[in-house]
Amino acid sequence: MFSSLTHFDIAEDDMNIPLHVLFGDRPHPNYQSKPATNVYVHVNPDQADHMLVDPAYKLEKLKEGHERLEALVRTMHRVEKESKIHFSLPVVTSKTLYSNWYAIEKSIRRLDRIFLKVEKFQARQFIDAENHDRREQRMLARKRDRWTDNYTYFFGGLTEEEQMYRDYFQTDIEEDPEDDKQEELMDELNIAQIGEFTFDKYEFVETSLMDQAHDPLLDIVGRKIFKFKYRLNNDGIDTYLRRTERVLKRQLGRAKKRDSHIDDNIDELLER
Repeated sequence: MFSSLTHFDIAEDDMNIPLHVLFGDRPHPNYQSKPATNVYVHVNPDQADHMLVDPAYKLEKLKEGHERLEALVRTMHRVEKESKIHFSLPVVTSKTLYSNWYAIEKSIRRLDRIFLKVEKFQARQFIDAENHDRREQRMLARKRDRWTDNYTYFFGGLTEEEQMYRDYFQTDIEEDPEDDKQEELMDELNIAQIGEFTFDKYEFVETSLMDQAHDPLLDIVGRKIFKFKYRLNNDGIDTYLRRTERVLKRQLGRAKKRDSHIDDNIDELLER
């Protein structure tokens, strides 16, 4: 049997034994290591003889050994989990690297959504077999209209393939609209719930000074902007929604009470 716990985990490290002393008639390395993950079941001579002649008895002893080993492993993991000191030093990184990492995580989720759409479009004949012919004819008819009698120019990131997807699944999109902004917000909420981007886990320094002892560079405005940009990663969802609602209300209030002179026409001002 083999254990996931080594002898070192239970205070018994690998034992280096000099085999050249035991076997002097042939060359051997000076030192070899005993396997650290083997599990041995000790039995008396009578039990050993019984195991040699009775396979059922041998399997019973092996089963008993596996059960005891599983109990030992679970106990060690439970003790380690309850006795572990929850303390970790912050990771030294830069704001640029943090921003790039965050953008990469969002891009991965966006690519996953695009990949699911591509798979859905390629398997469209199996998703709704009853309406497949009708949807396919509608999609091809609109494609002919775009390229036969018209010159189509796509903008805003739209492509012909995505337009074909929208034409085919038009009814589904009308019932359940696909909003990129909403999906991006859900991605940000999902990343925030993971907790890997909490500021407490990082120490932001300049990349060129990462290996040098230095005082943190003071950039009050930049620090506040950076904190506000990634506020969702540090605030809980409830706190984020409550504060965002307050920001929007006050922003609308300032817009309604803004100075009327700000809206004056420049041409009229110059004529005066």
